Amino acid sequence: MKNYFNLLIFSSMLLAGFSAFAASTGELTPDCGPIIQKTNAQDFEAFRGKVVYLDFWATWCPPCRKSMPALNHLRNDLLDSGFEVVAINVDEHQQDAEQYLKKYPVDYINIFDPSAECPKVFNLEGMPTAYLIDKNGVIQDIHVGFRNGDIKKIRSKVLELLENNNEISAN
Repeated sequence: MKNYFNLLIFSSMLLAGFSAFAASTGELTPDCGPIIQKTNAQDFEAFRGKVVYLDFWATWCPPCRKSMPALNHLRNDLLDSGFEVVAINVDEHQQDAEQYLKKYPVDYINIFDPSAECPKVFNLEGMPTAYLIDKNGVIQDIHVGFRNGDIKKIRSKVLELLENNNEISAN
C-alpha cells in the first residue's frame, strides 16, 4: 500500500504544472488529475531525479501481460542507477488487477485507474502504452504495444537517458 501512495505522490509532483489532453515526446508529462489527488507530497523525494517508464496496462491485454516480467527485470537491474517503472492499471474492476498481481507479482509500483481518467488525458493509442520520462519530467519516448525484442530497445533508451540526463533542471 505504501508503494501505491508513493506513486500517487510521485505522479502528482511529476505531472503537476502542465495540463494537456495528450502526451507527446518533448513535452512535460500531463497531469492525470483526480486519480492522483489522494495523498500528500511528503514522500516525493524518493522519485525526484529518476528516469521513469510510465506503463499503462490491463489484465485483458496479452502484450501487457507479456511485458510485465521483462519490465520487472529491467527495473530491478537498473533500480540502483536511477530508473523506476511505474504502472497504471486501467481494468474496470480493480480487484481483477489485484488478483493478477497476486498471481504474477512485480516489484514496481502499480496504481489503479478503473475510471480510465489518466488514459484519457494521455490519449492512449493502444495497449500497452508507455512513456519514457526523463529526470525533469519530460517525455522522451512513447512505446505502444510490446513484442519480442522490445525490451532491448527500451533498455537502450533508458541507459541513454541515465547517462545523458544527469542534471535536473531547476524549473
